[in-house]
Amino acid sequence: MDDNKQLIQITIATVAVLLVGLFLPKSLAIALSVIYFAAVTWYKPKLLIPLLILYFPFRPFLVEISDGLTYAGDVGILVLVIRVLTDAIKQKDYRSIIRLEWYEWAYLLFCLVGAIAALTTGVSLVAIVFQLRKFLTMYLLYYGVKRLSWRRGEMLNVLKVITGVAMVLIAHGFVEKLSQRQWLIPQAWKEMFISPANFERIYGLLSNPNSMSLYMFIAIAASFALLRVTKNKAWYIPLILEVGTLLLTYSRGSIIGIVIAGVIYLILARDKHLTKQVVIAAVAGFVLVFSSVHYMDRFIVSMWGDAGQQGQGSNSLGDRFSSSFDQEQFERSLNTGRIFFVKVGLDIWSDYPVIGTGFGTFGDSAALVYSSPIYDDYGLNDIYDYMGTDFYSDNQYIQIIVQTGTIGTILFAIFMLNMAYRMAKTRPVDRTLAHVMLYVWIFTGLVGAVYNVWENQVFPMFFFALLAWMETVRRGRSDSLSGTTNGKEQTS
Repeated sequence: MDDNKQLIQITIATVAVLLVGLFLPKSLAIALSVIYFAAVTWYKPKLLIPLLILYFPFRPFLVEISDGLTYAGDVGILVLVIRVLTDAIKQKDYRSIIRLEWYEWAYLLFCLVGAIAALTTGVSLVAIVFQLRKFLTMYLLYYGVKRLSWRRGEMLNVLKVITGVAMVLIAHGFVEKLSQRQWLIPQAWKEMFISPANFERIYGLLSNPNSMSLYMFIAIAASFALLRVTKNKAWYIPLILEVGTLLLTYSRGSIIGIVIAGVIYLILARDKHLTKQVVIAAVAGFVLVFSSVHYMDRFIVSMWGDAGQQGQGSNSLGDRFSSSFDQEQFERSLNTGRIFFVKVGLDIWSDYPVIGTGFGTFGDSAALVYSSPIYDDYGLNDIYDYMGTDFYSDNQYIQIIVQTGTIGTILFAIFMLNMAYRMAKTRPVDRTLAHVMLYVWIFTGLVGAVYNVWENQVFPMFFFALLAWMETVRRGRSDSLSGTTNGKEQTS
C-alpha cells in the first residue's frame, strides 16, 4: 500500500478510536484503545510511531475527560518489544536481543542503582515501579524501533505527522489564549489556579507551557527537515507558526536552549542558506505570530475583560526574561525555588554519597505523587503545595545526584557522553542526521538544568525514537533522509 494512503487511513482510524473512547465507559474505553494500539503494532510495527505521535501530545486532555484512555500508548510500546523479540527468536538471532550500545547499558544500570537505593531508603515498591515506568517506557520504544528498518518515505511521513499534530496544538493554543482559558478546555483546567506571572503563557492540550514548548522544539526541527529535504517553501508556514507559538509559551529554558543549541548547529553545519532560513523563521514567527496574537489578546482583554484580567498577562517576552535576574526572583529561587533545591540536594547527597537516596525520594514524579520518606528529615514536607503534594526539582541533574549518588551520576554521564560519541561516528554515514542529533542532544542537556526533561513522556518519546533511527541508519539498515538506501526492510 502507498505510504501516504496508509498514513491517512491510520490517522483517521486513530482519531476515530480516541474520540469514541472519550464517550465510552472506562472499561470499554480501555478495551477499545488498548486492542486497537496492540493490533496495529503487532501487524504493522512501524505504524506505532505515528500512533504515539497522535496520542501522547493529547494524552493529558484525553485522560482528563476519560481515564480509560490512559494505557493505550504503553501497551503499544510493550507489544512492539514483544514483536521484535518474537521475530528475533523466529530468526534464531538471539544475540540481537542483548546487543546493546554502551549508553544503553549505562542507562539501564543507572535505573537499577536508583531502584536499589530506593529500596534501602524505604520507598514503597509501587512508587519505585511508578518512577521506573517514567524512565524506561520510552527506552523500550527505542529498543523496538532500533530493530526495525525504515524507508525514506516512512520517515518523511513521521515528520509530517509531527507537524500536523503541532498545527492542532497551535490552533487550540490560540483559542485557549484569546478566550482567556475559557474555550475548548476541560472544566477542571478552567478552575486550575494559575499565578498572574504565568497567565500569559499558552498551556495547550498538554496542560503545561513547558511541555508545549518542548513539543514546539520537536515540531520546529521536523518542519526544518521537511523544508530542507523537500525544497518546498510551503513548509515555512508551519515553521513560522511553531516558532511564534514557542515564544507564546514564554518558556525561558526552552527558548534559551534552542538558541544555544541552534548557534552550535549552525556553526557545525556552516551553511549560509540554512542560516538564512533560520533568520526568516525567527523574525516571521516573532512578528507575524507572537506579536499578532499577543496584541490581539491584549485588545480582547481591554475591551471585554474585567479589571483582574487586565492586570494579568500584560508583561512582554523581554519582561519575562529580565525578571529572571531581578532581586525578587532570586530571593524566591533561593528560598523555595531551583537554587534552594540544589542547595538542599547537595546536603542530602553528602549524607548518601555512594548510591544516593533512590528513586521516589527527591523531586521526581514518584515523589510528587507518593511523597518521600526523607522529606521530614530535611524539612521538605509541604514546602509548598504543588498539584496537591510536594514538588518537582525542576532540575534533572540535582535529582540524579541526590537519588543515585556518585555511582548513578557517573552512569548517567556515560549514557550522555557515549551517545554524543555515537553521533560523531555517524557523521561519515549521514552528516545531516548526525548534526540534527547533536542539536537535540545539546538542547536536552541544557533544558535538563531547568526541567525534569527525562520524565516528560512526550519529549523522550521523540528523543529515543530519533536516536534509534540514527542507529539503524548508522548500521545500514535504514535510508537516510537524503534518500540513500542502505538496507532493506526486515519487519513491515
